[in-house]
Amino acid sequence: MKTVVFQSYRTEGVPAWIGQCLASARLWAEAQGWAYRFYGDEALDRVPPWYRSKAGHRLPVVTDLARLLLARELLQDTVSGESFERAVWLDADLLVFDAERLDIDAAAEFAFGREIWVQENTSGGLRTYRSVHNAVCVFCRGNSFLDFYIDACQSVVRRYDGDTDKGGGLPNQIVGTKLLSALHNIIGFPLIETVGMFSPLVLEDVVNGGGAALDLLRRQSPVPPAAANLCHSLSESGTEATRGGDALAGAAVEALLADGRSLFSSARGDR
Repeated sequence: MKTVVFQSYRTEGVPAWIGQCLASARLWAEAQGWAYRFYGDEALDRVPPWYRSKAGHRLPVVTDLARLLLARELLQDTVSGESFERAVWLDADLLVFDAERLDIDAAAEFAFGREIWVQENTSGGLRTYRSVHNAVCVFCRGNSFLDFYIDACQSVVRRYDGDTDKGGGLPNQIVGTKLLSALHNIIGFPLIETVGMFSPLVLEDVVNGGGAALDLLRRQSPVPPAAANLCHSLSESGTEATRGGDALAGAAVEALLADGRSLFSSARGDR
């Protein structure tokens, strides 16, 4: 199956750790014998102006639609004259730290990632939240979901009637994790288990070589993660959830590249 891995990010002021993440994805794609395409801010030009206006400053909401429009282009061969049978999106802040184990199911006509999010509960302990994330997306030519998802994203944003001067109350995840998780609960999607979503608590434990949050993620993961989304949208949000920001993300990248496989050697999939 002729496959392309594609990503997008700004081309100026790129944090060093984001550059490492992008390089890891490109090297993984090349090792698979797949094409690789990178897009700068021009990727966002595919999003209708009205949608961008409604999204306000919520860049993740705009990017969520842009990746789908890019996937459709790549599968329909409307841009470069190339013809791809499968398009695989990876977020720019997603680090491939165990390339041999990163498996994209070739049998599924489309798929998204499994999110196991570790955070503190109200009593000061830890708990996990399970959902669906789009830090990794797979779409095959002729799949039954992509066009529906594009229309659904636009419908959700079009119907939003809050204050959009600064994005209003429009959540960053409204057409990503929130919409996909709601649909998955009803329909059920093929899910990729090897691409994890690492919360700030997990990243801190990764840097420290262990801890309760990392242990909980390991226990809850059906297979050891081979790639990790490092949640850059949090580090740019200005919220308390940033915790360590770029410094934490950069230290986590170094730790995962050095010892990522062994950190998850006790995950359920290795038992």
